Amino acid sequence: MNKELIRPLTALRFYAAFVVFSLHASMLPGLEWLGHPHAELQGRVGVSVFFVLSGFIMTYVYYGEDRYEPTRANAGRFIVARLTRIFPLHILTFFMCLPLGLNSNTARIQIDALPQHFLLLQEFSPFGYLGNAPNKVAWTLSCELFFYLMTPLVFTLMLRAGKNKWKLLLGIFLGIFSAAIYFHNSELVHAERAPFRFADYILGILAFLFYQRMKDRKEPWMKWLLPLGVLYFAGLMGLEYYRMESTPGAVSLLPGAVLVVLGTGFLRDTENWFLASDRMVFLGEASFALYMVHEM
Repeated sequence: MNKELIRPLTALRFYAAFVVFSLHASMLPGLEWLGHPHAELQGRVGVSVFFVLSGFIMTYVYYGEDRYEPTRANAGRFIVARLTRIFPLHILTFFMCLPLGLNSNTARIQIDALPQHFLLLQEFSPFGYLGNAPNKVAWTLSCELFFYLMTPLVFTLMLRAGKNKWKLLLGIFLGIFSAAIYFHNSELVHAERAPFRFADYILGILAFLFYQRMKDRKEPWMKWLLPLGVLYFAGLMGLEYYRMESTPGAVSLLPGAVLVVLGTGFLRDTENWFLASDRMVFLGEASFALYMVHEM
């Protein structure tokens, strides 16, 4: 594993988590300046970067140069590795938040939906609503679990597609993307659930394949991807601020997320403390814990 690539991408996880944290912190007295009445885009930006980055990293670590072995044992090892990554902290925060959720006047949890929330299945279906989880941010873990369960199948299909894996992935992405746009205003289908957010993850896989093809080249435009991604998000947030209404759909965030992830990947050789210092890498490694406890 190329640690020089992983370092800035690990640090990126902290920045994505901090964007979500800043949104929720703006709800506290004295910290309103961190957001505005329609600032939920801040949190959505962080989540979109997380999901795209997840697809990029999972492909880098487990697929690489078509080295994934499409066996049941290998798929099982992958899923177990991911479950042991997310479930211990999820279970801990689930029971820590449970008394608060049962007694909340504003976000009371549905007792009959607790099994789905405990097993992180609440986002698997685009139909119905199971209410808030005891730890409200756990909905993103449910999406990640869906992605992980689908990953062995996607990697196997990529191997079988060979040189056409780009077309395969692009077809999957465009299908989900089109469905998300079609159902965006539907009252029956929730276009922000895991089956639709799978487009973010697939785009992360495509981003890695593009990175893999270009990684040995030194092109001037590579250093501009990260700033362009940040500017894209800043533009969306500015429009949302002045229009005082929400930006439609998670799909509108995908261009910025891909630019940020790819741009960070292409800066793998940077010695900039802001992206790849030991301190920022440590914060990136701790970002999952920060994310899970910050709204408790």
